[in-house]
Amino acid sequence: MKKIGLLVGLMCVALVGWSQNLVLGQEEPDDEIAVVGYFCKNDSMTFKQTYKKYKIQEGDTTVSEAYEEEFLIVVTDSTSNGYKMKYVPLSFTLGEDSDSAERIMTGAMSELMMSVECEFMTDEMGQLQRIVNWREIRDKLKISIKAVCDSLYGAIPALDSVTPRKTLEGMLMLQCSSEEGIRDNYEELSDLFGLHGSIFEIGDKEVDTEEDGYPEHILARIGYTPIEDEENDFEGDYAITTQSTTYLPIEDVMDLTFGALSMMMSDMVNDSINLVRDELMDSLKTAMPNGAELKVTEYCGFFLNGWPKEYYYQKAFDLGISNSIETRSIEWTSRHWNIYFRDDEDTNIKDI
Repeated sequence: MKKIGLLVGLMCVALVGWSQNLVLGQEEPDDEIAVVGYFCKNDSMTFKQTYKKYKIQEGDTTVSEAYEEEFLIVVTDSTSNGYKMKYVPLSFTLGEDSDSAERIMTGAMSELMMSVECEFMTDEMGQLQRIVNWREIRDKLKISIKAVCDSLYGAIPALDSVTPRKTLEGMLMLQCSSEEGIRDNYEELSDLFGLHGSIFEIGDKEVDTEEDGYPEHILARIGYTPIEDEENDFEGDYAITTQSTTYLPIEDVMDLTFGALSMMMSDMVNDSINLVRDELMDSLKTAMPNGAELKVTEYCGFFLNGWPKEYYYQKAFDLGISNSIETRSIEWTSRHWNIYFRDDEDTNIKDI
């Protein structure tokens, strides 16, 4: 998954020198945008996240996972080294069209984790640095994983003959055994606070690269956004948009996909999977001679004070015989900023 990496690849320079100049009263260059968070203790914002993962094949659409959730971000402390923040889950609604296995796992996990708050740190620019209470979250997740497997294998007893419970449970436990794994479970934090501390040149950019070993074409647009809502938009709000297209060799796609499956499946099922893999390989090479197409689109919008405003992510994987699509959008729903200045107002409180 490319995501923040695409944007960081377009970053110009580190932001330390720029921020020092700003403190001294020098203006930001007109041809650059710096992503800097000017947060204050007790600032808070509420966000709504919508997620959907589905597949299109022969005109039919199958949804494997869909949900909507609300969460609160609160600045609990502001220091010279950065900000202490807290992620507070508020609500979670599972999509009705999710398939059974995904629905059972997502629903059970989310219900058990609703009471868990995530404490995290950013640097002085607002970039996510670490999860403070990751060990506490890890312990809660391990309990949740056992409960999720109880629900899943209880609802689908035959699943154990295909994917042994011990194997699935072990893999899930491994994913949350480190701080990095816990960060992956809070992907929205990287989405919202992953670009802070970067400077981007304003304008449209086009880049060709092979940084990840495959030819990749990237389009980017960086600039200020227009005021469409006089009450909620501000002059100086900005956004960074990227779209990348990568073609992956069919052999590599098959190795990655079936390699991951073989780790989870029983020996009996693996024998059948290997036969399917060989047959599918020939069909895909004929359908996609240039390789499988991976297209990633990402939009990051910010208020002029660096608070995240809107985020959108889409990954579309075209394998010829089917198209797998994953979308995630995050938008703000309420905000309270303790200090906020505009040229046309004289106030120390901005509470919306």
